[in-house]
Amino acid sequence: MFAQLDSSELRTGLTLAGVIAFRMLGLFMILPVFMLLAADIPGFTPTTAGLAVGIYGLTQAALQQPFGKLSDRFGRRPMLLVGLALFGLGGVLAALSESMTMLIMGRALQGCGAIAGVALAFAADHTRAQNRSVVMAIIGMAIGTSFLLSMVIAVPLATLLGLHGMFWLTAGLAALGMLLVLSMPAAQTRREDDLQEAGRSSIVWLFALSVFLLHAVMTLLFVVLPGMLLSQYGLGLEYHWRIYVPAVLGSVLLVFPLLRRIGSGGQESTAITLAFLLLGIALGLMSLGGSLLLLLLFVVVFFLAFNLLEAAMPSMVSRVTGERGRGQKMGLYTTFQFLGAFAGGLGGGWLLETSGESITLSVAGSLCACWSVGMLLWLRSIGMRRQA
Repeated sequence: MFAQLDSSELRTGLTLAGVIAFRMLGLFMILPVFMLLAADIPGFTPTTAGLAVGIYGLTQAALQQPFGKLSDRFGRRPMLLVGLALFGLGGVLAALSESMTMLIMGRALQGCGAIAGVALAFAADHTRAQNRSVVMAIIGMAIGTSFLLSMVIAVPLATLLGLHGMFWLTAGLAALGMLLVLSMPAAQTRREDDLQEAGRSSIVWLFALSVFLLHAVMTLLFVVLPGMLLSQYGLGLEYHWRIYVPAVLGSVLLVFPLLRRIGSGGQESTAITLAFLLLGIALGLMSLGGSLLLLLLFVVVFFLAFNLLEAAMPSMVSRVTGERGRGQKMGLYTTFQFLGAFAGGLGGGWLLETSGESITLSVAGSLCACWSVGMLLWLRSIGMRRQA
């Protein structure tokens, strides 16, 4: 599966995956239990609790580009360490909080460690262009694993540690991430031929808007799907892992051979447009209902397309940006990634409330299908298909 990676590329991918996994695990395991555990904190209301949950994403989105630009000037490793330190300090502040105001400040400080774009730029610096999507997929797989693990351990840990103990644990995970960053190999920036400068800005914006849509529909799916599983299929919350775990694992097993074939054939741009179409088809079929087995199949298809896009798009963005200013441009990309998640949650919730599950999924599927066509035309207009 990873045979085409040399030792430095494999080490970079696995180490970065560990860094991101520790950080994301610290975030994911808080979410399923936060609303219940925070109810005893002075100043709690649904609004303040919602702000505490959401403010992390807003500070993340606001600081992705500044962190990326600083990493271009001072180096990726120092900014990764600064970001993880801020995330850890935010965890400590939240763990010591005695009011919702202080807790919100802690969550905001956690979000100030906006290192997603820096991590992607670091991965691009240390990998050859033809292998970059595989390394990005390794990082994406680590995020998915963190999500699945958090579903299993969140409630037992919350029972054992309480909310403040959970935040202390996130601070400890940040420290482990910093140790991994310090163990990373020295910089070996891989040089490559880049697109002409005239096409770079257009391509970066195309993929920034694409990742906005990708994470919007991903968040929207998790707004809609839990209720569907309960109301339409009678599947209690404690059994939802029976859908998520097989779907994510199945998609991961399929995506790596696909990425290898796509990368060797230079077909990334075609694969990306088809993947958005596949997203739209999967969401549309989910909206029609059917048996639980069919739903599982559609969710596998959704995650297969999602994981392919999660790996291929940042790989292509890193290629077209070139070495100069890569961190800042990857920061723009990840800014739209977080904004998409925010918009997907807000828009998905509104659509679900006003129109129901089927219409919400249908709208999301239609947007993905339309974007597939628009993306194909955009890529053709700038000659990306010939150069990718």
